[in-house]
Amino acid sequence: MRYIFVGYVVAEIAAFWAMVHFLGFAWAFLITILAAGVGYVVLAKRARSLGTDMRKAMRQEIAPGEPLTDTALFGVAALLTILPGVVSTVVGLLMLTRPARKALRPVVAATAARRATLMSQRMTVIDLGGGPAGGRGFGFGDPGYVDGTVDGTVVDSTTTVVDTTVRNPDGTVRLDIPELPPQRDH
Repeated sequence: MRYIFVGYVVAEIAAFWAMVHFLGFAWAFLITILAAGVGYVVLAKRARSLGTDMRKAMRQEIAPGEPLTDTALFGVAALLTILPGVVSTVVGLLMLTRPARKALRPVVAATAARRATLMSQRMTVIDLGGGPAGGRGFGFGDPGYVDGTVDGTVVDSTTTVVDTTVRNPDGTVRLDIPELPPQRDH
């Protein structure tokens, strides 16, 4: 990562030096400012069309793959466009073009798949039964058990003694003892 940053700084300095050498400082500075301005305008336009594509994907009017990869590419292009310098702005603007997005989509999809695989290998999944908790749909607990059963004895007309012990449908006391998953050997 350090080498990428050093390469970026060297490329930007070299490009600015070349513009100053051939065009003069005022023109180099003006071109740098104009490139950033054009970058912001193009980013705003692309952001609106990307939002439209994402809404269409959410309504299942189009497949979600293209808008998702375009979103990742847009993020990188936005970062490159916002960074100061002509080289990064030009590279960011090129990434926003249709041919560049089409060429980079498989790379983005492969990178996302590789990252998801690496994340899933480091993830611990705890299965808590798979059913809704108390019938409320939280994804764990016994789906046959409904929370809210109250047993009590009337002592007088205004006071009620209530047993709030959580019980199974057969009357036994329900115990949920959480356990950690077994440790894996590394």
